[in-house]
Amino acid sequence: MKAILLAAGRGSRLGRYTEAQPKCLTELGGRSLIERQIETLRGAGIDDIVLATGYRAEMLQFDGIGSAHNPDWASTNMVETLFCAEQEFTDDVIVSYADIVYEPRVIQALVDATHDVSVVVDRQWRVYWEHRFDDPLSDAESMKIDDAGLITELGQPVEDIDLVDAQYIGLMRFRGTGVDALRETRRTLGTTMRPWMDKRPLQQAYMTDFLTEMILTGIPVHAIDIDGGWLEIDTESDFESAASMWNDGSINRFFDPSAR
Repeated sequence: MKAILLAAGRGSRLGRYTEAQPKCLTELGGRSLIERQIETLRGAGIDDIVLATGYRAEMLQFDGIGSAHNPDWASTNMVETLFCAEQEFTDDVIVSYADIVYEPRVIQALVDATHDVSVVVDRQWRVYWEHRFDDPLSDAESMKIDDAGLITELGQPVEDIDLVDAQYIGLMRFRGTGVDALRETRRTLGTTMRPWMDKRPLQQAYMTDFLTEMILTGIPVHAIDIDGGWLEIDTESDFESAASMWNDGSINRFFDPSAR
């Protein structure tokens, strides 16, 4: 099992906090997001870890951690960054955004999954979004999960918060034929017109666009349910709020730093 952490972006929405460093080096509790994620992965027995870098790549060097570089990080998005690390694919690959942290139980749920394509989703996302945003719908995305636990839709704008089954967090796994499906989806991405292509060029495809393509072409994408236990640091207010809660101990409402 290998983990590829998508760490190419600067994170412009973090403003002054990323003027001189990659987004994933933002610190909470005296340690960077990426260091916390590496520790959690290693705690789950995942020692083969690769950073897919871009902005200020020279700052992302850690003992025992591999790297792959996206030279076009400024004009591309997550899918392109992932496939800059394609030579690192094995037959069991965890893919994670680098601007999140999660408790050990979150990664363990993914490690325990037996599906070819598994995507972690948070069923208790709403309380977290209501804390982060004055209007949770301004950032919420669709997520529909059928009775078999298969994701049938994700990543679309929503108008009714009560119709969102869970929220995508940016953590997934491809194993066995799922890795083959990963490569095949990349090969065929863009050959069929999809609504998202009216909004952004192919090289800027989101990971949710990519997963949607898998779903539309009949590849089963399984939801791995969690109930909280993670943080995303995407904006200045995200960081400032999380840092304040970390300092006063109220961060445990969403994420337990001491969880083992």
